[in-house]
Amino acid sequence: MAIEITEYIEMGRFNSKDSGYYVLEHDAPSPDEQEIMESIPFMQGVYDFSMLLGEKVFDNRKVTVKLYRPLTIYENRKRFEQEAKEQLMLNEISPITDSWLDGSHWLGKCTSVTADDDQNKNSLTLTLVFDCYPFALKNAAGYNDAFDLDYFVDGVDQWTGFFVKGQRQILLINEGVNATSPVITATEKMVLITEDGETLDIEKGQNQDLFFKLKRGENHLTIVGNGHIRFNTETEVMV
Repeated sequence: MAIEITEYIEMGRFNSKDSGYYVLEHDAPSPDEQEIMESIPFMQGVYDFSMLLGEKVFDNRKVTVKLYRPLTIYENRKRFEQEAKEQLMLNEISPITDSWLDGSHWLGKCTSVTADDDQNKNSLTLTLVFDCYPFALKNAAGYNDAFDLDYFVDGVDQWTGFFVKGQRQILLINEGVNATSPVITATEKMVLITEDGETLDIEKGQNQDLFFKLKRGENHLTIVGNGHIRFNTETEVMV
């Protein structure tokens, strides 16, 4: 009786479970920090400027997954190997679904597919290496009332879409580990006012100003205008 496959990795057209692979090993070490250490003339010691912008900065992380497909004849082993390389290596930077994560996904590309063909056991082992963004990205960020969507989210439950008539105060909670710049979609021109009194002109359609960020935790904003405005953020988590 075969053991049920529960763990899997998916990217683009490749799904390890659908292709009959078991996950043998999974390695996703924490990313390396970009340290900026400087020795300043006439000053004692060494100064760390790594958090000059208020948060740590990390390099990409490497995620390695080893897959195993047993009881497969030689012709099929070669076919599965070729299919995996084609389905994974030709992708650009894309979301990567990893059952090891809970409610999140990676963003990256596959940099290597290495095959180990075992003729004695009629088995195929694939080692996949992914170059990923240092943080995992949450799959869901809240509710949106533009079309009365209603779905469950993990973490903070909050509305991310709002109808505005004249002026409205809203609260957005960034539960991620970093400040994030949201994609803002509006049905009409509006003005966004931050807690510090700074203003941001919102054009009709899709907007993203990389200098406007939602800080960690609560963000109290004022929206001036008429219509519907929606905030789409990618919540970053360190796992």
